[in-house]
Amino acid sequence: MDTAAEELNIDVSIEEDGPSARKLSITVPAETVDERIESAYGTLQMQAELPGFRKGRAPRQLLEKRFGSQVIDEARGQMIMAAYQQAIQSHELKVVGDPEFPDELMDKKLERGTAFAFEVSIEVTPEFEMPELEGVDIKKPIFEIEDSHIDDEIERLRYRFGSPEQITDGFQPLDRVVGKAVVDVEDHEGVFFETDKALVVYPPKEDDGKGPVLGLMFDDLEKTIKGSKVGDEVVFKTVGPPAHERQELRDKNVTITLTIEDAERITPLELDTLTATLGLEDETMLRERIRLETETRRDQEQRAAEREQVFEYLLDQTSLELPKRISEAQVARSIERQRMELLYRGEDPEAVEKQLAEMREQTQDQAINRLKLLFIMDKIARHFEIDVNDQEINGRIAMIARQRNERPEAVRAELQKTGGIQEVARQIVEHKAADRIVDQASVTEIPAEEWNKIAQEKSKQRKAGSGGDDSKPAAKKSTSKKKSTKKAASKDASAKKKKTTKKTTKKKS
Repeated sequence: MDTAAEELNIDVSIEEDGPSARKLSITVPAETVDERIESAYGTLQMQAELPGFRKGRAPRQLLEKRFGSQVIDEARGQMIMAAYQQAIQSHELKVVGDPEFPDELMDKKLERGTAFAFEVSIEVTPEFEMPELEGVDIKKPIFEIEDSHIDDEIERLRYRFGSPEQITDGFQPLDRVVGKAVVDVEDHEGVFFETDKALVVYPPKEDDGKGPVLGLMFDDLEKTIKGSKVGDEVVFKTVGPPAHERQELRDKNVTITLTIEDAERITPLELDTLTATLGLEDETMLRERIRLETETRRDQEQRAAEREQVFEYLLDQTSLELPKRISEAQVARSIERQRMELLYRGEDPEAVEKQLAEMREQTQDQAINRLKLLFIMDKIARHFEIDVNDQEINGRIAMIARQRNERPEAVRAELQKTGGIQEVARQIVEHKAADRIVDQASVTEIPAEEWNKIAQEKSKQRKAGSGGDDSKPAAKKSTSKKKSTKKAASKDASAKKKKTTKKTTKKKS
């Protein structure tokens, strides 16, 4: 008999315990406790096989003597979880993260003839009023694809499909270094994390020596790795970002020791070799294909810019308090949400990881706004009764695969390993919800240059910390100057903004 599935006779009282927090006091009456204990022993008696007794025939007294402590422990654990789940469902509480049970709860006695009472703290979805969703003022940046953009994309592809050459020293911008990395964290006993395949890309000049290592941003990456060679041990030190998804890293001293085992430099493909690699007949076909793909990305980024303005508006116009104890799962979800967005826009994996490292460096206020936006968009999606089906998920995965020049099956397998399929579904729902607002917004078309000025001004205000609104996403700078070959290559290695759209795509809050 599945005792955990039975409905219990319980008493539940709920009290507020801070912003979006509740404390549940649950009492299981004595008669229910007796039923759970008897049921647990009954199940054991049917399944037990003891020497000298047929299955299901062992004396109850012998079972209680030999297995009593174990049976009581299991019955208590099952009863606690069953009572908790029933309390949540019967009171329609939308729980965020995991419940917080008292440490001493599993040592509390479960006795026949005695009621069992316990408390549990939970965080629930914040309650808030949605702002007006019609007639939002939206600016749509308008820009044309030029031949220079096609040239830049060809240079990027030459490096992306270029030939790696093994090197041992004399590292320079865009060189790739691989080795074993060991991560030590303040107050954490033993090694926190280690991997044999840590990748470090020597920063291009335009990144001012900054770069990511294992998802953390280091301002002195170039200085630390400069002059090293294969076989050397390089030590990176930083302080964990206060908004990192792993609580153990927040505001803690972090040391990464990298033993360089391999290094390579990419030699770009010749144009005719690149054309053949992509299965095209000549440069004309290559340029036409790139133009079509660039126009598709432009349209996607135009829509993304409109959605970002919706997110800004919603954050500005919505008042809600987050629970004080934000779970790691929620922070990690906000990071994965951004990962899916960058992949959808066609960013390469290394570029994605760099931008995620930069996002982890954002202020606490910006991290809080990212989490607020998750709750806001969830509620708006429910308001519009938006859903997602398998066909839409498969289509989104296929689009990501095309932008990465990979097979959809390979991308799906990668996402399945990391739990990314669920994030793809969430991204689709979020996009559809934001698009509903855009479709009924008041849209004004503006030149790309004007859009860039507005976005850059917001970015300056944020960095200056005066007059800026931390609820607004940061804008990436765009440029009208043609990139050099190295700058074009840095799009793969260091996540520079794609020049193909001549506009600024803002980071999400």
